[in-house]
Order: sequence, then structure tokens, then C-alpha cells
Amino acid sequence: MLFTLSSCAYFNTLYNARRLYKEAEEERSKTDSQREVSSKYKEVVKKCAQLVSNYPKSRYVDDAVFLMGQALVREGEYDKGIRKFFELKTNFPKSKYVPRALYWMALAYYEKKDFSQAYSSVEKFLTTYPKNKLRFKVMFLAGDIARELEENEEALNFYSKVVEEASDRELVNEAVLRSANLFFDLEEYDKAAANYEKLLRKGISWEDRYKISLSLGKCYTAIGKCKEAENLYNELLAKVISIKEKPALRLGLASSYECMDSLKSALKVYDSVTKEFPKSLYSAEAYYREGIIYHEKLDSLERAQKAFEMAPKEAPSSDFASIALQKANSLKRLMELEKSRTGKQSREQIAERRFYAAEIQLTKLDEVEHALANYKAVIDTFSDTPYAPKAAYAVGWVYVNKLKDTTAAVSQFADLVKMFPRTQQALGAVEEIKALGYEGLGDSLASFVDSVLADTTGSAAGAAAERRRTGTPVKGTEGTADSLKCIGGAADSSSAAPDTTDLSKAGGRRDSTAITGGND
Repeated sequence: MLFTLSSCAYFNTLYNARRLYKEAEEERSKTDSQREVSSKYKEVVKKCAQLVSNYPKSRYVDDAVFLMGQALVREGEYDKGIRKFFELKTNFPKSKYVPRALYWMALAYYEKKDFSQAYSSVEKFLTTYPKNKLRFKVMFLAGDIARELEENEEALNFYSKVVEEASDRELVNEAVLRSANLFFDLEEYDKAAANYEKLLRKGISWEDRYKISLSLGKCYTAIGKCKEAENLYNELLAKVISIKEKPALRLGLASSYECMDSLKSALKVYDSVTKEFPKSLYSAEAYYREGIIYHEKLDSLERAQKAFEMAPKEAPSSDFASIALQKANSLKRLMELEKSRTGKQSREQIAERRFYAAEIQLTKLDEVEHALANYKAVIDTFSDTPYAPKAAYAVGWVYVNKLKDTTAAVSQFADLVKMFPRTQQALGAVEEIKALGYEGLGDSLASFVDSVLADTTGSAAGAAAERRRTGTPVKGTEGTADSLKCIGGAADSSSAAPDTTDLSKAGGRRDSTAITGGND
């Protein structure tokens, strides 16, 4: 009789623990009840620990150990949860919970970002239990882990296997959706669109249709299907029920107008978002998008600056706030430089203004072509100023780091050495040429620099010592023009510079891997 009562008490406690866990699982997604959810998971752990301690011989011990592990993982106690799953596998190897424990172990490793261990766990599951009913959940997790490890093809393979093997429509749809999202993140928008389109069928819930359509619309604009994007957004706007769903669709519609170069229509829609949904993430994005149009397509710096300035004021936490503020400040500085053109200026002052304008365009606004134009103007028109060798070095840096054109970079650095051999930028250019794999040309130009400096220092040996003393200059512009100081003016020496008209004969490499330097 006593044994029966004990068993009943044990089972009732386990039943209550399961009930609490189920309630906590159902409430997890509700942001306003997290404290209550956490207290329920804690109570589950407490009850299960008590049961295992008081009734170690019960046939329900493995139930309690597994449930305890689940609750610990949900509480973020990943290591404790993993230990419980190991305990279950070790002490109850024939328990029906062992496969589930292996899945949850993988999930715990995934949540704590130990992706290699997580991957080992899912591999073991799929090898040991290939027909288990959990295998599709494990495949999803395996795909997600592979994504974190940047094994994108492997992730797609796992999602594809679910599509091929699962008979449940919901599982297939989930696999297609994850494939679509992966293609979207990889910016393979045509493949992402093809997968999103598969999901937009009759019977899909409005919530799912809304989310998928937003992503599909972005794909359409990215691949130039502007009209399709416009139609999609207008169709959704005609059916939208909740007002909170409207601003995202309006932003999408405006982007479709941008795609068609209907800039006036795009600005009108963005303006409506800023007026109807002020002080929101949507209005912040709308102002940012307006700034991009005014800056990059309408060439109106003042309007662009004002629009960018508004974005962080609307929503400081917006993804666009920081970059918008940076652009606003950069454009303000750029306009100040333009205004400084008034009055009589020396050649050096003009060169300085053009050089700093290029620095802002390159490092703050990522306007590579505009920056190159200003740098080259300084080189061509103001070669007698200290800013010319700095600009020449910056052009070479752009070819290497932005345009990935090794041959053009080497040619630019070689021209710099020939034009300005007495500057620190010349020394840096020689080092860059060698780092790009053109050792022979670099040595020839180094000798040329030594010979030019010898005219000033009195001997080639002294020149070489001076070059060694100055060391390697700071590479790249990195937005700090003063980091590349001149140590001399432009050369007027009669020393002959090496012939660099044919870089293929200069003893270096021409392929893109030369950017990393080193020898073959």
C-alpha cells in the first residue's frame, strides 16, 4: 500500500512538472511573460531533481532526468543541461529518451555557440537513428549549424533532403523557406525569389504571406523585376488589415519605384511614411532612403545631408541611425570644403581642399569613383604640393583594396616613385610593390630612390640608411591624410627611373592573389 502511495506521489509530481514545462513552452514567445516563464522552468528543474533524489529506483527516473535537461537548456543553463543528457545516455542507454537527448544536446551546443560540438551531435544522431521521427528536426538543426560554420552548400543539402524525404507539407515548406532565406542572405536573389514563389500558394496564412512577400519584393527589386515588386506591394496594401503592417509595405513600394527610376514617386511614398509613422524605425529608414536618392541620384548634397540628419533623430536604435549620422556629418564637411572655395587661395590650399574632399568621399561615403577623380586632380594639377604624393599613394591603395586591380596598383605605385622619389610615400610604394609580388621591380625602384636621395645626403649608402631609418609608412589612407607626411619635394634629379611600361616583364605576378604578397 505504501509503495502504491509513493508511486502515485511520484507520478503526480512528474505530471505537474510536465504540465509546467508545457505551459512555459507555450508562453515562451510572449515577450510580456518572460519572468513567469522562467519561474516555471525553474520549478520544473526543482521538481524533477526532487523526484530523482527521493525515488532513484523509479521507472520514471529517465523521464525526470530528460525533462530536467530540457528545462535547464530553456533557462540558458546549457552546460548543466548537457550534463543531464550525458547522464541519461550513460545510466539509461536503452531509454526511449536517448535519441531525443542527443538532439537536445546538439541544440544546447548550438545555443551556446559551440558549433563544432553541435555538428558532431547531429552527425551522430543521423548515423545512429536514420529513421527516427526526429530526423527532420535534426536535419533543420544541422542545416542551421552548417550556416553558422559558413558551410552554406552543406546547409542547403540538409534543407533539400527534408524536401525530398518529408511527406508533411509543413516540413517541406519550412525547408523551402530556410533555403530561400539562405539564398537571400547570400545575395543570390534570383534563387531566393524562386523559393519564395513556391510558398505563395492558396491556403497560406496571411501572416506567412505577409512575411514571405516582403522578402520576395526585396528580391524582385534586387534583380530588376521592378514592376513585379510594385504589383506585389500594391496587392498586399489593398488587403492589409492591421495598420502596423502598412509602413513596411510602403517602404517596399517606394523601393520598387526607385528600381524603376521613378524617383519622384519614391520620394513621395517615403515622405508619407515619415509623416504617418513618425518617431519609428520606419520613418528612420524612410529618411535614410531619401538621403540616398538625393545624394547618389539627384546630386543634392544639402537635401541629402538634411535627410540623413533626421534618421537618427527619428529612431536612435534604428539600424540606419549610425550610418545616416556618419553620412550627414561627412556631407556637411564636404559642403564646408566646397564653400571654402570663396576668396583667393594658394595652390596648396586648393590641393588640400581637393585632397580632403577625396578622403571624405572614399572613407566615409564609399564614393570610390568621385574620390579617384579628386585624388587624380591633385596629382595632375598640383604636383608641386605636399598633397600630390599623398593622393598618388591613395590612388594605389584604392586599386588594391577597392578595385582589386593589382596591375593598375603596381603601375600607380611605380609612377609615384618616379614622380616623388624623395617622399615617404615613395618608400611606402616600393614596399607595396614588393608585397604585391613584384620583387624585381621593387628592388629596381628602391635603388632609384637611393640614388635620388644620394644627391641630397651625399652618398648612396647614406640614402639607404636614411630609408631604413624612416621605416615602412602607414599603408592606406584610412581617412587620415596626415599619417602620410612628405619628407621631401618632387624630384628633379637626372637619375633614370626603371622602365615600368610593361609590368609583365618586371619580374612580378599579375594575378589577383598577388595582393596578399609573398612569393610563389
